[in-house]
This record gives sequence, structure tokens and C-alpha cells, in this order.
Amino acid sequence: MNKNQFDAKAEPGTLSSIDPQSVCVVGSGPVGLAFALRLANAGKAVTVIDSGKFAAKDQGHEFFCGTVASAADAADRTDPTLVSEGTLYSRQDYMTYSRYLGSGGNSCRWGVEWRPAAEGRVRIVPGALADFDARPEFDIPAWAAPGIDVYSRYRDALDFFALEGHNFDIGGYQDDFNPVPLSTFTLPTKLFHFARSKAISQQRVAEAKAHPGITVCSDLHLVRIETNKQETVTGLVMCRPDGSEVRIQAGHYVLALGGIENARQLLLAKQDGALADPHDVFGRWFVDHPHTRLGYLTDPNPDELLKATAWYDFQEVAGTPIMRGHEIQPEIAQELGILRFSIDLVGRPVGDSSKTGVAVAQAWDRLKRRDRKGFLGFLPQLAADPIRAGRLIYEAWNNPVHNTGKGGWSDPAARYHSFGSVSVEAMFEQRPSPDNRVRLGTNCDRLGRQLPVLQWSWSQKETESINRAADFVADAFKQSGVGSFVTMRELGQGDIPRAGSGFHHMGGTRQSVNPSDGVVNAENRMHGVDNLTLIGTSVFPNSVGYANPTLTAVADAIRVADIFSGVAPRVAEDTPFEAFAVS
Repeated sequence: MNKNQFDAKAEPGTLSSIDPQSVCVVGSGPVGLAFALRLANAGKAVTVIDSGKFAAKDQGHEFFCGTVASAADAADRTDPTLVSEGTLYSRQDYMTYSRYLGSGGNSCRWGVEWRPAAEGRVRIVPGALADFDARPEFDIPAWAAPGIDVYSRYRDALDFFALEGHNFDIGGYQDDFNPVPLSTFTLPTKLFHFARSKAISQQRVAEAKAHPGITVCSDLHLVRIETNKQETVTGLVMCRPDGSEVRIQAGHYVLALGGIENARQLLLAKQDGALADPHDVFGRWFVDHPHTRLGYLTDPNPDELLKATAWYDFQEVAGTPIMRGHEIQPEIAQELGILRFSIDLVGRPVGDSSKTGVAVAQAWDRLKRRDRKGFLGFLPQLAADPIRAGRLIYEAWNNPVHNTGKGGWSDPAARYHSFGSVSVEAMFEQRPSPDNRVRLGTNCDRLGRQLPVLQWSWSQKETESINRAADFVADAFKQSGVGSFVTMRELGQGDIPRAGSGFHHMGGTRQSVNPSDGVVNAENRMHGVDNLTLIGTSVFPNSVGYANPTLTAVADAIRVADIFSGVAPRVAEDTPFEAFAVS
């Protein structure tokens, strides 16, 4: 064992080997590791609390169980724009699907496969400077921290993900395919890279354990936060796998537990009387990036449609797996009064782009939600074409389909299903509602601590924005001359979009100038508490556009580590992103 590691199972009592003046980081996921390594490399003493194999049998699933409920049906609802038709996202295992208790955190859950059975990865993309600004028409606040201070750390974040030398200049990753000729002014092209899970769960974890400035405490789980008069954290009570407790003292405490767990721990501390929440802001303004299908491209000649859209599949260019799509220009989104979004194109079976196919998907969605009345409501549509409906149900049950997380549809050797249409998938930013929030439920984990309930519903502003965006995209594709575009509403979906999720848990402990509007200040220190900092996506005051938040979360963690060590941003405010993110 490295001399700087501390195995919680090996010694009883308090962890006396820890430097009491160190910065204690709870969480060894990408955000916690990036912060710890950055700070230790600046010469600061760091202690990392790593849950390790605390829950080896079930990989920690029990600790991340929870329920999803409708915010629109909450008794204390304050947002009149919420839509009462179900929750925003219906998947029952939303709480556990993308979270992991162990070394490497949620990197162990990354499951994007650029080809079937390929190594699990995560999509990496930067936000735009405009993403850090306010959108009052959607109740979206600006970041309290200068956006450029996060923006200027994107290159360092790329290095952390072992993507040195990569950039987001789409012209540098050109192959034999070309995009659909959409307007570059309104819907410019966008490039995604893919970070390997092992770069974090193995490489960065090993680097932290070997670092002379980092003490790693393994197999511990946070149970309680202790404070002095709710103003200063005096210690953290941790639990070992055998159920015994240890108490850790440090100079400063940093929670890096994820977009839901950060909020849950504050709510537990509030319930214990350790932390004050006079403005009732703990857990509020939860957001994600809803994934919704805008429509389909169809063509009598599937081969021609495939040639026109293969550019959007996961491809390998110069030995690098990439994915390409389009994004709405921030200025155009503001002019149209719609939320920002990106679009991806994915090859699908031909039956998906029919009214029967949409009815099958809607009925299946209601069935997963245990919405018996809603399921029965689709039976007449299924009965109108029972043979096609039966075939689609059989195919969906027995054959996987490609999506934005599983590539290969343009390659016959890697294709799961017959190709017949192209779905136009969109990933949107979300409006933060105060009623979309993390709360404590009645069920408890094995340590007796209450599990979370996520209240989450659509709002009218979001659904109207998405429907206007669908019309805008339909017009853009019709002008391109590639295939025929049909919207989901034309296929009978209705005005409430059917949404999946990016599992991008954001908000809940958001950054704000005033304590009444959030939990942490511009430096991510908790309002009213001297020595408690939160990092990760939970502090996002908005969803940073439509973009995957992983790169931004790590860049922000590096920013906060630099504040601790007194390092200034390395670029000026007027420096373009290409100066530090493009080779």
C-alpha cells in the first residue's frame, strides 16, 4: 500500500494520520479527482475520501435508489407553468442508472459505444460563453462566477480526460462523408469527442493514490456533517463497511458527490440541525438535458438516405472516434425565443417513423410508468393496425436499436436492425423551476439515512419551446432537400414531448450571488458556512446550454482548485476558445 493511502478497515478510531489542515475532498469521481490532483500539484495537502469497495456486493445501487415524482402534483407547488401530464422522465431506475459508489465515481457508468461492444466512453464537448449568461425569458440565471474563468480551463479539462492534442475544430476531423446541407448560420456543425472510462476509473485513480501530496482514505461513506453553530464544519462522520464510524477533521471540506448526492447530503445535514437553510434552497432548481425526438427523415430509397446521413454516425477519423451533429446558434435561439439544443441523426427501422410505431413507443412508455390508464388509451391506435403493431413490438423486444449512445447504424457489419429511416434526436437545455427539486423520501438506506425523491415535471415554456424548435428543424431539413421530414406531432405524439435523458444531473446546490437564490457563491463556497465547498454539476445555475456537462464540471473544479491555490486564469477575457482548446 502506498504510504499516503489510508485503509479505513485497517485502524480503529479516528483517522489520526490525516493532516488536520488539509483540504478534505469527499468523492473520487472525475470532479473530485480533478480538483484533488490540481490542488496537490500546486503544493497543497489534500485528503480524498474514496468509497472504494464500501458496497462491493451491489456496487452501491442501494445507496442511489430513490423515486421520481411529479413536481406539478406537489402539495407545495409554486410554479404555475408546470405541466401535470406525468413526470418529465419516466424511467424508474433514473436514480441508479448513471451513478456509482466506488473509485472513479460515475465514470464507471459511462456507456456510450461508438461501435457495438466497444469500450464504454462519455461524450465530451465544451459549452459556449453564451451558455454562462442569463436567459430571463426562461428563468435561466447567469453564473455567479465569470464564465470565462470556467471557459479558460477547458484545455486543462481535456488533458485530465487523457484527450491531449484533441480539439473541437470539426474541419480537422473530415472524412469521406459530408453533413446534410443545413444553414451554417442557424445550425452550424458540432463535434463530440469521447473520453475513455478507464482514463478516470484506473489512470486518474492510480495517479491520486500515488501522489505524495494526497492521502487517500478508502472504503468510507459519508454519514453526517458536524458543524459549530451551523457556521463552520467541525468534522465529517464516515462509516466503514462493517458499520463502525470514524470522524475526520480537516481545514476545509469539499463535497464532490454528484448532482443528486450533494443536495441529499445537505438536506440530511439540515434535518440533523447541522446546516441552516433559511431560504429553503437546498435541492431546488434541478435540471437535466432532456433528449427528445423531433421527427424522422424518410426516403423511398433507403440507400440514398443512408449515404446522405452517414456523416452523423459514430465514425473513426485518424484513429479517433468522433460524433458529429448540429447546434442552434445562441443568437438564433434567442431571436426565435426557444431553448438551446443540438441535433443528432440516428438510423432506425422503417416502422419507427409511422403513426403505429409512435403509438407502440408511447404505449410502452406508459407501461414502464405503470400508467395503466395511459396505456389503455393507446390500445385503439394499436388495434387499427394490429399486424404492424405486433411486428414492431416483437422487433423492439428482441432486437436492440441504435441511438445516440450506440453507434454503427451506417455500417452493415455493425448494424443491429434493418435501416429504413433516420430519427432526428435533440438534446435541449432545461428551464430551472424551483419546484423541480431533490427532497428526502421515507425509504432509507442500510445506514438509516433517507433516500432522495426527485420531483420533476415539464413546464409549458419548455414544451412550447421544443415544439417550436421541431417546426424550425423541419423547415431546415425540407430546405436541404434530403428526404422527407415528418414531426412527432404529425405522427400523433401530441404537444407533450416524449423525453429520455442524458443523465446529466445539475442544479440542486446551485451557484448564486445572493443566498436566497442558491446554495454556493461564485467560488462554490456555501453561503454562510466558512469552510464548506461544493463542486460538480450540482452547482450549475443553468444547464450550460444543451452540452454534456462533464467537461464543464471538471473545468469548474479546476477553477475552484486554482482559487484555493491562488492561480489566475491563463487567458484574457477576449481570447477565443480556439486559442486554448484547439491545437
